[in-house]
Amino acid sequence: MNWVSSLCALYDANAYRAGEVERWKGKDLVLLPIGYDTMEAQVEIHIDQNGNFIRARTLEKDEAETLVPYPDSRASGIKALPLFDGLSYIAGDLLETVTFYFSGAKNEKDKKKKKARLRESFPLYIAGLKAWCESPFSHPKVAAIYHYVGKQTVAKNLIDSQVLVADENSIVSDKIKIQNASVEKAFVRFRVFTNDNNSPDSILSDPDNAHDSAVWLDKTVQRSFIAYYSSTLHKKDLCYMTGEHMPIAKTNPVKIRGKWDTKAKLISANDESNFSYRGRFNTKEKKTGYNEALSIGYNTSQKAHNALKWIIRRQGFSRDGVCLVAWENALRDLPNFHDSAASILAKVSDDGEADEAEFEEEALFEEDEADVPVTNYVSAAKFNAALDGYASKLSDISNMVVLALDSATPGRLAITYYKELKSSRYLKNLRTWHESCCWKHEYIRDKELKVYEGMASIPEIALAIYGTEQGEDKSNPKIKLSKNSDNKSPMLVSAFERLRPCIIEGAAIPRDMVRAAVLKASNPLAYEAKFNYRKVLHIACSMVKRLYWEKKQRNEREGVIFKMELDRSNRDRSYLYGRLLAVAERVERVTYEKGETRITNAERYMQAFSHAPFRTWTMIWSNLQPYMRQLKPSGREFYKNLVGEITEQFKYEERISGDPLDGKYLIGYDCQRSELKRKPNGQSSSEEENKKENNEGEE
Repeated sequence: MNWVSSLCALYDANAYRAGEVERWKGKDLVLLPIGYDTMEAQVEIHIDQNGNFIRARTLEKDEAETLVPYPDSRASGIKALPLFDGLSYIAGDLLETVTFYFSGAKNEKDKKKKKARLRESFPLYIAGLKAWCESPFSHPKVAAIYHYVGKQTVAKNLIDSQVLVADENSIVSDKIKIQNASVEKAFVRFRVFTNDNNSPDSILSDPDNAHDSAVWLDKTVQRSFIAYYSSTLHKKDLCYMTGEHMPIAKTNPVKIRGKWDTKAKLISANDESNFSYRGRFNTKEKKTGYNEALSIGYNTSQKAHNALKWIIRRQGFSRDGVCLVAWENALRDLPNFHDSAASILAKVSDDGEADEAEFEEEALFEEDEADVPVTNYVSAAKFNAALDGYASKLSDISNMVVLALDSATPGRLAITYYKELKSSRYLKNLRTWHESCCWKHEYIRDKELKVYEGMASIPEIALAIYGTEQGEDKSNPKIKLSKNSDNKSPMLVSAFERLRPCIIEGAAIPRDMVRAAVLKASNPLAYEAKFNYRKVLHIACSMVKRLYWEKKQRNEREGVIFKMELDRSNRDRSYLYGRLLAVAERVERVTYEKGETRITNAERYMQAFSHAPFRTWTMIWSNLQPYMRQLKPSGREFYKNLVGEITEQFKYEERISGDPLDGKYLIGYDCQRSELKRKPNGQSSSEEENKKENNEGEE
């Protein structure tokens, strides 16, 4: 199926939800009925079933969102909406009641035009409402609204209700705002109260919500408008998406990624002048909006766009220009491919813990990791068990759709990625990604250090590779990505685009991203916070591990599957040099006083060491001797033996080679660091004694 077919199928499967506001994970969610959109209302008017005014009030922001009939013809000449609209359309007495200064007008001629436009607004609205009420699809609540607005007392009623308030000169002016909206643009919705005597049981059991005074939530009103508007669509043509003859869409919906997205369209051909050559096809007809070159059915367009809006708000991810969504055909919960292993497990765990803190948001950067208690450890086995739990709920026909959106300009929206695959394959590829990248990662929540095995999230990877420490607070620096003039991060968008196929399709990890991660991890002096550097180091190790795992799958000579534990049998030159660097760092650090955070020589020379290890190691070893002399004899002997043991595993010509190290040295470095920090069963007794003597603290 193409993306339109997939979205139409999603809409049809959930059509029973259309028009019903659901509470979903703390937010209101609604699948828009065909021909509907949402608007922010500022004014609510209450009337009875006979069209008599009861009261009016202003609306707060958290209750303002309103389902509104929004016909396709709105952009084709008919400016008035059929039911709810701005005061300039609904209040027939607005010009006689409110004093308009037209402060934005350039001259008197401009003021006359604005006044004439206001005078034409109410007749357009009342004519449209009359046509609906006189059609076979009329509705009593719509008729009540028609009778009320026909009296042309809306503005007067709003003044009496103190919604429109006079200024200090007792003049109701257009300069007065209603919930930050100008008087003529203040959007109005209606409640219609009926005299029906219904039992509470009948009201609660009504699936159409017909007893609710909120007209915008009444499904019978929604169906009434859909039937009425469909009866006005006479011209039919071939829908290129479905192959059926049906009424054709003249325009296509907006607000796809969110209510702020008021301009970007997925399908648009708004180039009536200076357009590109279209061959023998006619151009768009200005009166009807139809185009001979391409036609899309109205229902098809509405279903596809409304389903996409709904699924994005339900389970989509949007940040810095990135907008992506994945769903299973039966809407079963499946893990997000862009999440970390800890986030995926947290969503199925009993404790309901939220996703781990990311660099730029909630993480607390502790200098002394020994002071931060480890309260949670997520092993690879737990993660795999979680994926097995997801897989057990799937049917044989379960399919997954992954879709990504982006906009190069405010008016154009594009699908940058679309993939359909079996849900079982999706989970298999997700498991492979986390297994092939498996490393120990850390995050801090509520001052508690938490560790998990797997891979970090895509935003965290982007921060590690492309981010820099920023912020005036030196005690808690944060890693952030640079942003452009649109306040978007191009590097985050790039990370999603390039890593998405690796996770979903099993594609090769980009080599340049691995190199960038290794370079970042080779420069610990760029990070004030040790926690930040450890995050960067561990993500680099994950990416290096994935790179050589891929080579192993292709049976290349360099291919190897690295373990997270120290491999004493590994004789790779880079791996061994990484081990030596970790030993040098440890020797110096164990001599520090408790709480001392001074940079070690190993860290200071790390970048140079990765380029010229043999020459740099000579300097590091020479600078290490004063610290060796501070150790107890047993400790000194232990580290000398360890260095000798590692050195003996080198091939002589490789040890003295001037070639730079590859990313495997970070694997050896981190594994050796972890081995030397084990307590007490994995640690030498000589070092334990030396720690007690020097009262040293962890980094």
